[in-house]
Amino acid sequence: MINTAVQDPWLVLYVKRQTEKKVTERLQALGITVYLPTITVVRQWSDRKKKLQIPAVSGVVFVQCTEPEKNQVFSVPGTVRYLFMEGQLALVPHKEIVAMDEYLQGKGNIDQTKYQKGQEIYLEAFKSSGIISKIGAHHFWVSLPDSGLTVRLRAA
Repeated sequence: MINTAVQDPWLVLYVKRQTEKKVTERLQALGITVYLPTITVVRQWSDRKKKLQIPAVSGVVFVQCTEPEKNQVFSVPGTVRYLFMEGQLALVPHKEIVAMDEYLQGKGNIDQTKYQKGQEIYLEAFKSSGIISKIGAHHFWVSLPDSGLTVRLRAA
């Protein structure tokens, strides 16, 4: 859950794939505010089914940190680099992180039959407009221009 008291923007930190949870734990141990958006999926093996929490955005964690802490994150194994846009650190507005968290907590699916690739739509959960970049059988992807991120949404 996101702390709504702190309204500072978030930085996008790339990490090695499949180390997102471990990096999150280690950054929290250093006292850095971290958000790892996760989704629950059911994976089936030959003998059982299991619910797993996996990262919603593979290879990415979001951090809120002070200027001295910006370099401290690289002391944690698995961190790669920050996301830059137009030569500057990419900042994700706090409202988009809160909206992403609310969406991932189960606030609605979108009926993809009403939309086409390239169409602009308003995502109530994100309180922002985005452009549909890809439509699949069960999901579709929406690019959020304010943050430079693309989110995958389940079809209704």
